[in-house]
Amino acid sequence: TITRNEYMDRRAFERIPVSMQARLFYGNMVYAGIVTDVSANGMFICTKMKFPVNSVLIAIVREQGKTFSMPIKIRRTVTSHHFKDHDRSGLGVGLMSPPQAYIEFITAKKNLSVKLHEQGTGSGPEGQ
Repeated sequence: TITRNEYMDRRAFERIPVSMQARLFYGNMVYAGIVTDVSANGMFICTKMKFPVNSVLIAIVREQGKTFSMPIKIRRTVTSHHFKDHDRSGLGVGLMSPPQAYIEFITAKKNLSVKLHEQGTGSGPEGQ
C-alpha cells in the first residue's frame, strides 16, 4: 500500500488545488460535481456519482467566468468518509484533448501558486 503523498510524488504533472463547478454529461444525463484539483492532463472531481473506470464523459468546468468543455476518461473512483468537514468521494479523471485555453488557464494558476508559495503565503489550506 502506498500513501497519498507517495502517490502524489509519482504524478507526471503537478496538481493545483482549485474549487471549480463541474457538470458531467454521460449519455443523456447531467451530473454535478466540484473539481478540487487540476493538472495539465487530469483532475479530481468530488461527486457522489460513480461511473465505470475507462468511461468517457464530457465535462464542463467553470471558474472566474471562464468555461471549459472537454472529454474526460474515468481513471479511478474514490469513496472516502475519512474527512470531517466534507466527503471526498469522487473521480480521478484523465483529460482527453483539453482545449488550449484550459492549458493556459492551468499554467497561470500554477504560476500563481508557485509565486504565493515563494512569498510564504502558501496556496493550500494551511496557508489560508
